[in-house]
Amino acid sequence: MKKILLVIFTLVMLFSVAACGSTTTSNDGSNPGSTAPDNSNNTSTQNSDATEPTAEVSPESEGGSAHEITYSNVTAYTNSIGTTWVQTIFEVTNTGSVDLYLSSGSYDLENHDGSLIASKTMVSVFPDVISPGEKAYYYEEITLDNYTGDGSDLVVLPRVSVKDAKIDNVRFPVTDVTISDGSYGGLKTMGRVENTSSNDESIVYVVIVFYDANNQPIGLDFTILTDGLATGDKVGFETSSFSLPPTVTMESVSSYEVFAYPQQYQF
Repeated sequence: MKKILLVIFTLVMLFSVAACGSTTTSNDGSNPGSTAPDNSNNTSTQNSDATEPTAEVSPESEGGSAHEITYSNVTAYTNSIGTTWVQTIFEVTNTGSVDLYLSSGSYDLENHDGSLIASKTMVSVFPDVISPGEKAYYYEEITLDNYTGDGSDLVVLPRVSVKDAKIDNVRFPVTDVTISDGSYGGLKTMGRVENTSSNDESIVYVVIVFYDANNQPIGLDFTILTDGLATGDKVGFETSSFSLPPTVTMESVSSYEVFAYPQQYQF
């Protein structure tokens, strides 16, 4: 019986050693059943052959070195019924060499003592794709309770979301633009936009940025064309802003810029 047990024990040990040898071979990459590729021998070759990094691996996408916040401002006013409106705007400039995609951001409002006055998220940006040298604008008009100042004592702390663009920067031409003071305050803009692409678009944004004599943005207005814009079509648009600060009038607007582009998403 002891001999039989010894033989069985010896066979078990031999089987264990064989199994260990099989595992070692698998780690060396010779196991034909492995699904994980072995990139240890070709990584340096791929990097040396690349002329520029792709958007997925570019350090600019995560580090944010391809953009700069070049302007920010807060303006507040109280209307005739005692509601305080706050206009917040911050400008992002593409300082890199590739197109950038911007998604919604956020910001905090502080007073000069550093006390938190408000914190806002899901702030819209216009436009959402910008080429090198172009600017985009995070913009919001909100009501603010328990505040009656003019915004001069407030500081905006912006947070933006910027990545290298994987989608095209599509812009549509805008013509016949006229801007006038609105009947009930604010500004009224009219014009026409044309779909010069080869794709029918179901949703199109038209955005107007107003600048003062120092070329600083003082307001923004936009409309969304939801009836669709087929390729080759030209349609009219109209915007009316009601919550712009009362200081933003035709007299204070020195220039403007209009963006028209289809709704696009990047994931």
